[in-house]
Amino acid sequence: MYIEWSWVAFASTAGAALLPFPLPEPTQLFAPDRGFLDLPPKPISALAGAIFPFIFPHISHPTSKTTSTTTTKPPAVPPVTSAFPTPTPGTKGDTTNTPNLHATVGDSTAASVTSSNPGTSISSSNPGGNFCANPTPSQAPSKYWLETQDHTGSGRGKAPFIQGNTAYPVHRNVLDYGVKNDGSGKQTAALQDAINSDGQGGSREGRGVTYMPAEVFLPGGVYKLDSTLDLRLGTIIVGDPLNRPVIKASSDFVGSTLINGQDPAAGHPETTFMIALKDVILDTTDIDASAKFTALQWGIAQGCALTNVEINMPQGSLGHIGIHINGGSTIAVTDVTIRGGGIGIQNSNQQVNFKNISFNGCRTGFAGTGGFTVVLQGATFDSCGLGVDITKNSLGSMVILDSTSTNTGTLVKFHDSSKESGPRNSQLVIENHASNDGNPLAVTTNGTIVLGGQSHIDTWFFGNHIPGVFQAGGFLRTSRPRELLGSSGKYFTRQQPNYANAPASQVVNVKTVSGNPVQGDGKTDDSASLNAILRDNAANCRISYFPFGVYILKDTLVIPPGSRIMGEGWSVLSGAGSAFTDSANPRPVIKVGKKGDVGVAEIQYMRFTVAEPLPGAVIVEVNMAGNQPGDVGIWNSLTTVGGTADTTISSSCTNQDARNCMAAFMLMHLTSSSSAYIENHWGWTADHNLDGGPSPIIVSTGRGILVESTKPTWLVGTSSEHNWLYQYNFHSSSNVYAGMMQSETPYMQGLGAVQTAPAPWGVTSEYKDPDFSWCANTDQLCRSALATNVDAGSNIMLYGSAAWAFFEGRWNGLYDTPCANGVCQSNMMRVTNKPQNLVWYSISTKSSDVMVLDGSSNPREYNNPGGWSGLVQVYRQFAS
Repeated sequence: MYIEWSWVAFASTAGAALLPFPLPEPTQLFAPDRGFLDLPPKPISALAGAIFPFIFPHISHPTSKTTSTTTTKPPAVPPVTSAFPTPTPGTKGDTTNTPNLHATVGDSTAASVTSSNPGTSISSSNPGGNFCANPTPSQAPSKYWLETQDHTGSGRGKAPFIQGNTAYPVHRNVLDYGVKNDGSGKQTAALQDAINSDGQGGSREGRGVTYMPAEVFLPGGVYKLDSTLDLRLGTIIVGDPLNRPVIKASSDFVGSTLINGQDPAAGHPETTFMIALKDVILDTTDIDASAKFTALQWGIAQGCALTNVEINMPQGSLGHIGIHINGGSTIAVTDVTIRGGGIGIQNSNQQVNFKNISFNGCRTGFAGTGGFTVVLQGATFDSCGLGVDITKNSLGSMVILDSTSTNTGTLVKFHDSSKESGPRNSQLVIENHASNDGNPLAVTTNGTIVLGGQSHIDTWFFGNHIPGVFQAGGFLRTSRPRELLGSSGKYFTRQQPNYANAPASQVVNVKTVSGNPVQGDGKTDDSASLNAILRDNAANCRISYFPFGVYILKDTLVIPPGSRIMGEGWSVLSGAGSAFTDSANPRPVIKVGKKGDVGVAEIQYMRFTVAEPLPGAVIVEVNMAGNQPGDVGIWNSLTTVGGTADTTISSSCTNQDARNCMAAFMLMHLTSSSSAYIENHWGWTADHNLDGGPSPIIVSTGRGILVESTKPTWLVGTSSEHNWLYQYNFHSSSNVYAGMMQSETPYMQGLGAVQTAPAPWGVTSEYKDPDFSWCANTDQLCRSALATNVDAGSNIMLYGSAAWAFFEGRWNGLYDTPCANGVCQSNMMRVTNKPQNLVWYSISTKSSDVMVLDGSSNPREYNNPGGWSGLVQVYRQFAS
């Protein structure tokens, strides 16, 4: 991975690159409770007083200042039939204390509108689809189910590739390490030991990423820290969701950071992989409000998770920061509440999808002080001085999506780069924003109001526009497919379920099922037993708990309707053997439902991989749909090929000819019958070893993520890196939302490559492969992997693409030798066969020539400078 600090390049072992430091009028309206309605033939201004919150103006340029408007709420009307069945009555969200076993969570229930395309409605062709009842609060157990699991006996999690340490504790309850949760004392040292311990009196620090994983459990209580707590690679910190623990800085705290998420042994933020923090509360209210203090330093890389965290800081503070992301290359931060403080989130990460972040009483909610692209989705700004600050002009682009501001000052203050001759940063899209205070929505650094106070904005942008040129502010109408929306008219989201109200009897440890032995030892074929266990658990509404292990699958593992799967420390499902070796007849290793299946399938904290080169392996195939949005979901999980201790790919794939290590056919396939919600998923074909081993390694996976679904699909913070033909391929797909797609081109493509795409892989029509026929046979710059291929389809809504290319030719394992002429490949994205209503906001690329090969405008980096290399903030070549 190429690492760049301003203009200085140097070597690193990162799996993702470092960012540089300091671096005609509408005829319809949309009402969330009524769908799209025809507008009467009268001026928009005549309608504003009655229906203004739902009007979508279409104006080429705003005036430099707009005035706020006063509106009257329209009368309530009864909802019409949903494309999905009406959500189950009761709790609207998987909250901390009343989580849901059914998929009606977050903003998050189904949209109360009729499908504009009845062919995409999800109806159960499988009457046996399993939809289990929700537990009620009266059923809440006295203990969280995780505490009751076997963590010391035969059912415990084991790390099978540790030598001479058979008792290594994957799960550790901090109370067993002398940590006190009564709010007394100084608990940093004991808590650090619980994180660091190797179970033999030593430390796991610096011992790789997946080799010695740990899940550290904090029962409810108050943990008072006197100094900074450092997290470690391969670690999940999980609190009791029935009584979320409070990690609190003492008044005599020594240091300026409560929790450091960046493992000091990792080197740089971009090399800090697989760390998670969930179900906890951080508290800095005992620290002087004027002091410079950070609750959580979260400069980390892909494969990490931060979710269901609350941060409380002093009200009126000038110095406190809730989350400081001082670099790195993570993908998603989800479902976080921040109260008080000077800055809620200060971000310099390469690319992030921030989903459902609540800023309450912060002086500044979000400060973008670096990085290249941000999607701020579903944010709420309540009683904040300033919503978003990007005045430093160090952030390339931002999309503010489905957000609200209440009793808050200016929504966003930003640098105006419209008159600059060089790269133009601080480009904006604001879509579906609601405000109740009349304050300006967008103001430049010098105080010019470019978007005045309005109660609702459909879409407003400031930046590079395709087709067209840079516009210093303009209104658009974004036509959203109703199938993708929740009940509030926002894009559907869902908070990961934690099953806090599930009784222990409802959770089955897959290693303790009589008559179906499961080893998870990295060598025994567990496929038959696991298939039997998952069928039985699904039929009986049980949760399948996978203690950490490497579960070998020599046959396809089918995840049936009714499945709920929870891993420990990213438990591993690994394909192996002859069933997956034929690239002419690829087979799925993990199969989420069969075609036509309708039901629930929820998967969390799992890693999907292959134990050896398997050119016929489709690692994950999703066929199932649900009766409600989010019934089929994958959260905080990974698909990896190579680079880890559990696969021979990490040691055997060193030949520069990619034919010698055709390791997997495809990472993930979302088939035409699927409807899935996927949040914070990293798909990675390794460029280096996470757990030690030879360098470089030369690994070729044929394809990244293929999306053929025509039913609603949500990709919220995903990544697909280093795959040979493409990273994302949307083929004849419909009703797709994607928020932040991060990708990297394989390091051994481009000029001087030993194999030129599509070789060594064949082009298959069955799997809709791009054939590179638009390239000359010997043009290696052209025959490089596409970051995103959009081939026909309809209603494809893409927000925030971060597509990077760094190297060319033979891969030497060093990160200080970028492409010689600054262009690694000719075309980064491709659009073909005229998709209908393709909306694409914020496309960021590095080291390509043509940013989007569409046969029409073909926007180039040279003509659209910004961000890392090229930036198109609005691409509407095929928008409705």
